[in-house]
Amino acid sequence: MVVGFLDKLLKKENNKQEEYKEEKPAKRIYQRLKKVSEVDYIRFELEEKETHIFDSKVGGAYYVPRDQNLPVNQKTGAPLYLLAQINFEQIPHIKDFPEKGLLQIFISGDDGVYGLDFDNEYSQSGWCLRYLEEVPKLVDESCVYKFQYSEDTELPLEKDTTFLLKDHLDKQVITMNDIHFDEVVDTYLDENLKEVMQDDEVMDELNDLFTLIPCQIGGYPFFTQYDPRQEDNNEVLLFQLDSQDHILWGDSGVGNFFISKEDLKNKDFSHVRYNWDCY
Repeated sequence: MVVGFLDKLLKKENNKQEEYKEEKPAKRIYQRLKKVSEVDYIRFELEEKETHIFDSKVGGAYYVPRDQNLPVNQKTGAPLYLLAQINFEQIPHIKDFPEKGLLQIFISGDDGVYGLDFDNEYSQSGWCLRYLEEVPKLVDESCVYKFQYSEDTELPLEKDTTFLLKDHLDKQVITMNDIHFDEVVDTYLDENLKEVMQDDEVMDELNDLFTLIPCQIGGYPFFTQYDPRQEDNNEVLLFQLDSQDHILWGDSGVGNFFISKEDLKNKDFSHVRYNWDCY
């Protein structure tokens, strides 16, 4: 009886090993990366629906508390545009992110580069983040600002575009152009898998297994060019918005915001890296 049971276990294990050998190398690499790097994140669907002033959304009117000034481009004095805002009480909680409050991300529409200082990605002179720990229960209409477009306005969003962000809690595997991808490969993949990664066809197949997310918080970023972070950097993805219908970063680019884990835990959004690149 015991011998028969052990034979079944051994046969089952042998079958697993045979199945593993028959799997394409790209699939085996992906499964290994999934096991060692998968993390929780929130992916968003962008829905063209009417939004409330405190909803998680892309674009639209925004709230400025009475004790705060309108966010402006410090170089030009022009009001900033609401790229996106996240109401953390409306979405599932993921590690290190706030459980409540409203995060607002503003960018410029009057300098041709959406407020980014390419020499100092942390400078919030042409863009800024604001975090409201307590979201008002009632809306003071005098505190609501609607961005005024001009013929010179340049933004990644089409005029008067607003999207409601529909959240989905999901898991994500490290992306191939994440700054830590090579480190994960070197640490966790065996020599055979590392060797087959030298094959361009295998890498193309591996690349096809990754899903690029049009909008998210947490998880892993992607880029059209390269990751601006350094390998010893502990910054994580705060927010990402990709080009899609009605949204265009330059020539089909993507915008990312990064923050250190410590600052994120402390809800300190004063030292955030803003990056966007395109083809």
